[in-house]
Amino acid sequence: MATMSVLGCGLIGGSVALSWKKVGLVDHVIAFDINEENLKTALEKKVADECTLSLREAVEKSDIIVVSVPVKAMESVFAEIGKYLKKGAVVTDVGSTRGSVIAAARKGLGDKFNQYAPAHPIAGGEMPGVEYADPDLFLNKVVISTPAEGMDPKVVELITENWKKAGSKVQEMTPEEHDRIFASVSHLPHVLAYALVDMIAKEPSAHVKLKLAGAGFRDFTRIAASSPVMWRDICISNRDAISEELRSYRKELDALQKYIDEGDAQAIERVFENAMRNRRGLVFPGK
Repeated sequence: MATMSVLGCGLIGGSVALSWKKVGLVDHVIAFDINEENLKTALEKKVADECTLSLREAVEKSDIIVVSVPVKAMESVFAEIGKYLKKGAVVTDVGSTRGSVIAAARKGLGDKFNQYAPAHPIAGGEMPGVEYADPDLFLNKVVISTPAEGMDPKVVELITENWKKAGSKVQEMTPEEHDRIFASVSHLPHVLAYALVDMIAKEPSAHVKLKLAGAGFRDFTRIAASSPVMWRDICISNRDAISEELRSYRKELDALQKYIDEGDAQAIERVFENAMRNRRGLVFPGK
């Protein structure tokens, strides 16, 4: 059995703790956070067995360290981990971008980089707090492993096997492929949801519109209730790929604008039909 520390105690980090403890991968969880209220909640919800405001204490006592802080904070966190990481301990993270995070780990951990293996669980919820942590959040969900040069294959295998034992399906790809794909199917949708709600909220009649919003608005904008700090950092960390997706989406909107302005019903229907066929054919992991 092992002791695991979760650095950054929110929905994802807390759910990793509950999940891995539930299946017996760890028997003791230490939560580290700079927010004391988060730590109190983690104890109350039995997400953690022990809490600390000292990153050093969390790292020195742990066999597995899970980094679950906003991606822009990871470099400084990895640098601190590198000072206190004991021999044989392993480090992983649950960040939503790979290129920048792996670079941060390489720089921060230095000669201990071979004790690190990245993983991105494709799961979450619109409410970001540790109070919403769920031991079954990752069941039948995909986790992306992105091994890179300098990582120890045994550490990569350990983290991969832990996710599989927790009920997830692990898929391997390069960090570059990961960031291109998730800019399109994860990061862009969040940007669009935030933008739509922000646009309406700035209008003089915002209170009337939002009061009358129905299921379509609710479903489209659900993810705009996610953590602004986390998604701000994702936008900056994966900005090249996200910007490319935004440019492509803007072209699609411009085409639709033209069809609507011209009253071109056939062109509008053609776009909608193509979208409908592809959307109805999707099968989501865990469904």
